[in-house]
Amino acid sequence: MREARPLPLPMRLGPSPDRRVPASALDLTAPAERPGLPAEGAERAGLWTLLLTEQGPAAEAAGAAALAAAERGVYAGLEPGPIRRRFAVVRGGLRLLVSARLGCPPDRIAVLDGACPLCARPHDSVAAASGAAPVHFSWDRCGDLVVYALSATTVGAGVSPLAGRGDPDAAAAARRTARLTAGDRAVMRGGCTGPGIIADRSVDMVAVPHGYAAAVVRHTGAAGQPS
Repeated sequence: MREARPLPLPMRLGPSPDRRVPASALDLTAPAERPGLPAEGAERAGLWTLLLTEQGPAAEAAGAAALAAAERGVYAGLEPGPIRRRFAVVRGGLRLLVSARLGCPPDRIAVLDGACPLCARPHDSVAAASGAAPVHFSWDRCGDLVVYALSATTVGAGVSPLAGRGDPDAAAAARRTARLTAGDRAVMRGGCTGPGIIADRSVDMVAVPHGYAAAVVRHTGAAGQPS
């Protein structure tokens, strides 16, 4: 008689690359609007895409005008060209998004996404302004594409190049980057107590331009707390 063996547990698969949540194209030159961040408990984050090759002098000027004083110093120190324009539109684009959400001029918003001064680790990335609840954000760039995510709780975005239609490796890489980003920032800023635990989370593929796969991971519990 053959020895009975336990059946293997089914693998936990990620979302299908064919099921994608929508994202809006970010236009830096458009009039400022409140993007309507999902409320606490909503299943999805607010998502935007930006194609760098479509950003001209007007977009660069709009992005540069949204920068804070320290960022303007970095921008001014760069040689005119693609790198300088990319800095202005990517960083300025983030400020314009959170400005519309928080109802505050973009250069007066505190964007907290650097290393913690106490432990040198990256903590929860948030943008804050006086009189408004902080907004959590994440962004990732791959080649020409930038994806931004805003959420009421910790969030992570990931982008990967697509080798072919329905490329599973690209989808897995995008989900992995999004999970790592959300995980690294699961500790509330100022907590310095070690990595956070994200047990309750939503994982979605994002609708992005052809040639890329993108994913977003959003913590659905209290930021930085075990679920």
